[in-house]
Amino acid sequence: PTRPPLVLRLRTTYMEAPASSLSATLERDGFAYGRGAALAASCERLRAHADEALARVLDLDLDAQHDLFGEIRTPLYRRDLKLSLAPAVTQVLCEVAQALGESLQAAVGAAANLCELSVISSDPGAEAQPTHCDTSYQGAAADVAIGRLVSVFVALQDITAEMGPTQVWPRTHGREEHSLLSLQPKSDFPAVLRDRPTELALLRTGDALLMDSRLWHRGGANKSRSRRSLLVLSFVSSEGGRPAGSTYSLLSGLPTLDLARLRSGALTTPPPHPTLCLAGRVGAPARARSVVLPLRAAVPLLDLAERGLPEEEPVAQRCVRTLREAVGAAGASAVLVPAALIHHLASFRLLGPHLRAS
Repeated sequence: PTRPPLVLRLRTTYMEAPASSLSATLERDGFAYGRGAALAASCERLRAHADEALARVLDLDLDAQHDLFGEIRTPLYRRDLKLSLAPAVTQVLCEVAQALGESLQAAVGAAANLCELSVISSDPGAEAQPTHCDTSYQGAAADVAIGRLVSVFVALQDITAEMGPTQVWPRTHGREEHSLLSLQPKSDFPAVLRDRPTELALLRTGDALLMDSRLWHRGGANKSRSRRSLLVLSFVSSEGGRPAGSTYSLLSGLPTLDLARLRSGALTTPPPHPTLCLAGRVGAPARARSVVLPLRAAVPLLDLAERGLPEEEPVAQRCVRTLREAVGAAGASAVLVPAALIHHLASFRLLGPHLRAS
């Protein structure tokens, strides 16, 4: 049966700059700030919800985790958790859509669809990411229409310099800048960016960073003692093809939500996702995906993982335990491991060195 619309506590948000100014800044610099885009109390409730959901997801096996985490660069101590439309999530989503809706509509249109809904958490010990853009002009001819994607990062707590805030390089979102960067030798930090001005997105709880997905940026190293959590909302325009490169971190089964509907605040909440439900047992059935490894490759890979992965990083240690159990149960010549294990080890940059060594 259809659920009744959720009644949302919406209000006119104080914005540091008018919508026209935010839109102009986003066009010119590739990013802009929406101060006070969501209520601090709403953000605190969402952060508590996300922390609890994350703790439960980390208890799942690797295959189930894989369906609930988005791809993210430098994943040790850093995770991108896909969100369901729980009340705490919907509240902040609609507050932000109301506060920033006019600016977002100017950038991507009222028919733009929500294409990412997640919380990126960076724990103490997370290293700085390589500089990157989420989408690019690569492979797109100048006369081919490609849709535009704009992301909104909402601070779920105050973000200080020690927490590794998002670092942006203004005005690097244009085709000319991308052409220049494409000529640089492959590097985590292209030399051409070192001579350009940069900015750290220091945000208060409820502040938002609006960013063109083509802007060069990175998440910083978290040298604090606190988790840094950002709600990620991304909208892609309905005109043109979807730009390549984005991870499109969106939980499967969510209804299609366009910007106009979110701005109205009239949403019908679907039944809770079985894996992210905070009541009862967590864990939806996951599709079993396995890989057969030769025992002569699995044993040194286990040794490399045990020596190379930090003991206090939960996903890394889940990988070590899974591989250890698989080797212990192996036959004479082969080991059966989850495909998600291989994916994680590659993202941790362990698999490449092991394959080269063997």
